Amino acid sequence: MNPESQKIPVQSDFGLCISRRNPSMPSNFFDEIIVGRHAKISFNRTLRIPEDGRTYPLPAGMGRLPIHRVEDYADKVPESWLKEGGYFIPLYQSEALFLEFNGPKWHPSIAKVCVGRVNAISGEFYSEKISSHKQDYVVIPDQCWLDGINSGNGFVRQFVAMPLGRGYTIEAQISDEEIHGGFQLLIFDAAVGRFPERDPAIDNLIEKIKKARSLSLYDDHFLNYKEEELYRSLFGKEVERSPGGPRVLFQMAVDEAMGISAGGNIEQMIIADSYGIDSWDKNRKQHITIHLVNSLSYKNITGKNPPPSPITKVEYEKSGIPWFSFYDEIVPKVAGASLFKRILGVSEIENRRGELAGDSKRTMNISNDKIQKIRTPDAAEAAEAYRSRAYESASKSEWKRALSEISYAIDLSGKNKASDFALRCCCNYYLGNYTDGEVDGSLGLEINSESKDARSWRAYCRLATGDHEGLKEDAEVLVANSETAIFGFEMRAEAAMLSGRYQDAINDALNIRKLDAHHSRAEQIITEARSKALQQ
Repeated sequence: MNPESQKIPVQSDFGLCISRRNPSMPSNFFDEIIVGRHAKISFNRTLRIPEDGRTYPLPAGMGRLPIHRVEDYADKVPESWLKEGGYFIPLYQSEALFLEFNGPKWHPSIAKVCVGRVNAISGEFYSEKISSHKQDYVVIPDQCWLDGINSGNGFVRQFVAMPLGRGYTIEAQISDEEIHGGFQLLIFDAAVGRFPERDPAIDNLIEKIKKARSLSLYDDHFLNYKEEELYRSLFGKEVERSPGGPRVLFQMAVDEAMGISAGGNIEQMIIADSYGIDSWDKNRKQHITIHLVNSLSYKNITGKNPPPSPITKVEYEKSGIPWFSFYDEIVPKVAGASLFKRILGVSEIENRRGELAGDSKRTMNISNDKIQKIRTPDAAEAAEAYRSRAYESASKSEWKRALSEISYAIDLSGKNKASDFALRCCCNYYLGNYTDGEVDGSLGLEINSESKDARSWRAYCRLATGDHEGLKEDAEVLVANSETAIFGFEMRAEAAMLSGRYQDAINDALNIRKLDAHHSRAEQIITEARSKALQQ
């Protein structure tokens, strides 16, 4: 076992759920939860931004929060916690945090994130089903972080910890009760066979090693060791959002049960699922409960003194800690949840009650040089990735997925290709969307009138809709090209059959037979045309 980690088995429907312990932290402290081999989740303290109506960039991560396993403190935690199991993390009242997601691009997974059993993406109540009509989850690792509830198109309301029973939490405002608090996570693995189980780059490298050197130089133990070392070195590389240098791991503490309330607005989009709903296995899932505790409870449970208070806005500004913002971020996103539009923030509730709001509304002035731009794939790169994925899906006859992927490529591409519309036309044909397919074929031909694929698939769609005049138009062009002549004669014969010109259909079928004596459809056309001609 790697001395830098402990593995704690948790009942899981897919693989092993483990917590990884940072060697610099005391025993029973962990800084991330790993589900299976492909999803990693951690919790990071951060600056609570002002609730002043403005939308702020991403504040820096101030270090991962320590994660404690409930069963390690079985004699000190509430009995209800033991029934639910899971983990607990400490937070001060009114402190903010964000969730960090990591995993390999070659094997994505998805996570539902609920606060007090209210879905942070959709605003709906906790459900173990994967919604087919509205995305209510984040895709790992496409979604690097989640800082709050999905309140608008391109922004979230920050996660802020507040005591239960006082009406501040999202749970109280949505369900009119405060029972659960904390976070409830539901992670789904990919459908079996949908993505590789290990990094293809590792397998390729191992193969190169085996080919480059005689296997006699390597015993099995050495090769296995090398594979694991390579896997560890390439798995789950992270994007840092820390203020600089190594992460500082604070042993945070928080005097009663805590829930999540809404704070200020942060620029953050919920990235749309580009893989398709059928990429995820509804039966391969892992539920994880995260309880929140404050300072007094933390001291009573762990015996540790509470750490210093979180950083203030003034300290953040004086220290020169950067903010973060994505640029060229034009990948498709999920719309904000309408239910969250009526959620009140902590400061709004305090104002209504006439309570002192402290400096929670004090505006922060951020100069551009304090905002670090985090690069994401530009439009062309993103379009090419979707395009490649679409052709791969089409090669497996996964037409619904391919349609979604090529549509994303078309939306993102600054310079559309006739082949993109030809592929979408093909997908629509196989899905029975013939009118849409005909439109796509026409769009492809507008870009390149000589596109054989666009014209051929448009012809198929026109045949399916019974548009014999349009079909004949495409067939005439295809007949004139030696590469597509056989298909052109076939389509022209089909058009003739649709319009009752049976002798023309027979003549075109005979032309097909001259070019391909074994063409099965030619014989069928001749037989059908002669039969219909006799019936006239």
